[in-house]
Amino acid sequence: MKAVCVYTKQISQSKNAADRCLKSSYKYNIDLELYPSVWHEDIDSAVKDLNINLKYKPVKSHMTDFANKTAPCTRIANGITHFKLYRHAVKFDEAVMILEHDAYFIGQPPDPIDDGIIQISCTKNQWNSKNLYQCSRANKMKKYEPNRHYDHNWDKKTGIIKHPLSGMNATAGYIVGPKAAQKMVEYIERDGVGFADRVRSAHIGEGNLYLQSPQSVMCDHIVASIGVI
Repeated sequence: MKAVCVYTKQISQSKNAADRCLKSSYKYNIDLELYPSVWHEDIDSAVKDLNINLKYKPVKSHMTDFANKTAPCTRIANGITHFKLYRHAVKFDEAVMILEHDAYFIGQPPDPIDDGIIQISCTKNQWNSKNLYQCSRANKMKKYEPNRHYDHNWDKKTGIIKHPLSGMNATAGYIVGPKAAQKMVEYIERDGVGFADRVRSAHIGEGNLYLQSPQSVMCDHIVASIGVI
């Protein structure tokens, strides 16, 4: 399994955070690679090189405007970076563990699932069923999928479990299997690249989105204020 920590090399805070992630990997004997994100000023050339389209117009904002189909250029750049990693997984037929620069290991990550995606990250205010059920991803699920069952007891289980939401609520740490990566590549090539946390069960097949419990990666958004990724 390839393991990477995505960071923005043009911003020193991002590199410093990634170095912390790298240091945390030593404790668990993980061969982690620091992986530079696409720079937001290079979006046009990146999508041209990859032969993909943009789902949203990149703008210098911190909010996505779904009505006008605009999104922060930094988030789109990060989405392109994740797409490149999906392509790697497909090309080399290997799973990829993708971490963001604000992530660090607090446990041993699980083995990948060939046709699944496993979320392995959490923040301190997410790590219980009540808080997860109140997050923005859960609110979208409740609005658009009112009949979907939510397992309020998932945090009492251990190991790899079915994700209680229909979409990932964070991309600070997750493992994508090569078959799941192929489905993400096909989806993005068809729909256009948006941003990385748009991974949903609908993209990779119902029942193929998982959660590690307890999770092995912690993220604390130490550089979120500068809007790096």
